[in-house]
Amino acid sequence: MRVDRVSRVRPLMHDVHDRVIEFIRDRGAATFESLALAVFAHQYALIAPYRRLCDRHGRTPDTVADWREVPIVPVLAFKHEELCCGAPSRVFLSSGTTQGAERRSRHAMPDVRLYHAAALTGLKEFVFPDVPDMRLLSLIPSASEWPESSLAQMVTWAGEAFGAPGSATFAHADRLDWTGLVAALRQSERDGEPVCIMTTTGALIHFFERCRGAGWSFRLPHGSRLVDTGGLKGAPRPLSRAGLLQAVWTTWAIPGYFVANEYGMTELSSQFYDNVIRDRWRGRVTHRAKAGPHWVRTRVLDPGTLRDVAPGESGLLCHVDLANAGSALAVLTEDVGRATPDGFELRGRAASAETRGCSLALAEFLA
Repeated sequence: MRVDRVSRVRPLMHDVHDRVIEFIRDRGAATFESLALAVFAHQYALIAPYRRLCDRHGRTPDTVADWREVPIVPVLAFKHEELCCGAPSRVFLSSGTTQGAERRSRHAMPDVRLYHAAALTGLKEFVFPDVPDMRLLSLIPSASEWPESSLAQMVTWAGEAFGAPGSATFAHADRLDWTGLVAALRQSERDGEPVCIMTTTGALIHFFERCRGAGWSFRLPHGSRLVDTGGLKGAPRPLSRAGLLQAVWTTWAIPGYFVANEYGMTELSSQFYDNVIRDRWRGRVTHRAKAGPHWVRTRVLDPGTLRDVAPGESGLLCHVDLANAGSALAVLTEDVGRATPDGFELRGRAASAETRGCSLALAEFLA
């Protein structure tokens, strides 16, 4: 019976993906609920370890009628299983850990079009809602230098889609070109063309330290903006979010409402951003929070029971990402957060007491 289901669904793989891509580009093309159930059926048919998990829960495409009932995949499973609805066209790896390369997460994508559509549509909504393009200055290596990095691929696509003449990358696998970056910033000051700076948080703090030591400061044109992507590797010291926003204003004269922190992970195909640029362009006054696109839903789950917490309480974040149609629809993270009226707040990584739910979910997945 399962073989019959697989044989029926496999030819429809690209049909499901096409429907998701259409919805990513046009939220009126379908509903989240209907597509989530279609993606669930798609993954149940084509990913054997996921199907075993679903069967143990008694949750199949015949019994699940609500996207919240779709069995979740713990993020740690990406270190142990290849979750892919077909032959991978791209494989992205998480950054290395002290456990070695064999413990890096592998996100195998059978259809990279899903990631491409999600990345560019999200960037347009949260970073470039007000402009068709802008000079993009990157402190993240290109995809050609970091082919295993999903972040490098996203930033490379950003440059291709939104980068105006004068865009450049000042990060390489073995060095950062501070001289070139400073020259590009001075050029922006002279010609009045705003820039978008894309950088890891660690590289950003490192640049602030160099500016402080050299006495550098810049007054970039209005409309210039910053996207920092997290990651403190290489940072000479920690810096609070308030301290970072102050340093961005002092160093570049970029106001806080043009500074958006990006939150993403190798195991997802969609990104979340601070809502400030998008909401200012829409004329809305909101509190800074992480916001996701319309093809993603985020649940906040109790670490022990993995059930939804009461409104306003903190818990583990679980992202239901339609752009993950080729791999895992519902991903349980080890990040702690709290839902807010404007999105959600990140509150850090799960402590040892909070990882119990993640560990139990992984054990059940691998059983």
